[in-house]
Amino acid sequence: MLTCLKYSGFSASEIVTIYSSTIRSMVAYAAPVWYTSLNKNQKSQIESVENRALRIAYPNFDYSKAVSTAGIVPMLLYLDKICKDFFLSILNDSSPSNHLIPESTQHRYNTRSTKPNFAKNFA
Repeated sequence: MLTCLKYSGFSASEIVTIYSSTIRSMVAYAAPVWYTSLNKNQKSQIESVENRALRIAYPNFDYSKAVSTAGIVPMLLYLDKICKDFFLSILNDSSPSNHLIPESTQHRYNTRSTKPNFAKNFA
């Protein structure tokens, strides 16, 4: 799709705008639900989608230069921000999802087991 736009005479900034409003928004859809469970390989695959789109808009730039020229936040940082903003919004008392966050409790007992000291048994 973006390649067709490039050959149709769209400018790099127009291609980035179309990418951001269509492809990037679809990739980021429901990110707070699934993003934190991705492994490194899956994250690099997501980043490669943006890399491919930016190479169409800016064929002579590397990824970091294309991101800065386009004026967008890199994909993985963008998804991180979406997740953090969503979680912070849930912490707000007026959020409809606030009741899902359990209350913080302090216990007077330690539930961690201690490692046995085998050395004193042989002394």
